[in-house]
Amino acid sequence: MTRAGHLTDLGVALGRVFVHPSYVLLAGVLAILTFLLAVLFPNFGLISEIFADASVPMAAKLGIALSLLGGIGTNFSLLSAGYTVAIAILFGLTVAMIAFSIRQRSIGATRRSIALGSGAMLSGVLGIGCAACGSLIMGAVVPFLGIAGAVAMLPLDGQEFGILSVALLFISLLLVSKNIAESAACALLPDGGDQGF
Repeated sequence: MTRAGHLTDLGVALGRVFVHPSYVLLAGVLAILTFLLAVLFPNFGLISEIFADASVPMAAKLGIALSLLGGIGTNFSLLSAGYTVAIAILFGLTVAMIAFSIRQRSIGATRRSIALGSGAMLSGVLGIGCAACGSLIMGAVVPFLGIAGAVAMLPLDGQEFGILSVALLFISLLLVSKNIAESAACALLPDGGDQGF
């Protein structure tokens, strides 16, 4: 299929899925949660200590947690901030579109997309990280595997995992879109239309 064909399928699928407010909400919530996890995870120890301390008022706890969101501008390089936002958005879109496909009973057609999407999501978790601490998961796992030097030798110091995550999530989104567009063209639901969940 040509690039224009993939983009046409993507447009058809986005229009078909996100006409339903429930899928817009699902994609938005997942994107926000993914972004929050990526930005707040490097400070998880601090956040857990603050929230565990009963002497700190709840307003102060929330204020500190919200102030840590500023880390996207200080702890992340422009590249890592960009792919972190892209991963969050693509993750939300992909999961919502997979949920739509499953809900429309076309799971047989989306197995490949689900498998690739799961791999892309795992890659996204491996690739998220800030400029100060590097890739979150890779930074913790790599020393135990004895390949820390190999990651340091990469031209972007491991940020390649984030870029790869964006590419895999986009490919997954295109595959799910193709399945949704094909099902729109050749099958009508018994009730005469798509439904949200």
